[in-house]
Amino acid sequence: MIKILTYINTASLVLAVSVGTLAYFQRGKFTESIMSEVQKQLPSLVKGAMPNIPSVPSKTGSVLPFK
Repeated sequence: MIKILTYINTASLVLAVSVGTLAYFQRGKFTESIMSEVQKQLPSLVKGAMPNIPSVPSKTGSVLPFK
C-alpha cells in the first residue's frame, strides 16, 4: 500500500514539475496572447468609459449690467 502511494505521489510530482516547466518556457506566448486580446478590446472599453460631450448653445443670454 505504501509503495502504491509513493508511486502516485512521485507521478504527481513529476507531472506538476513538467507542467510548471512548460508554462515557464511558454510564458512569452501566453503573455503575447493576452496582450493582443486586451489591445483588441481596449478601444471599445475606452470609448464606453468616456462621458458624452455636452452640446454648446448657439446663442447666449443677454448681459446684465452691474447694479
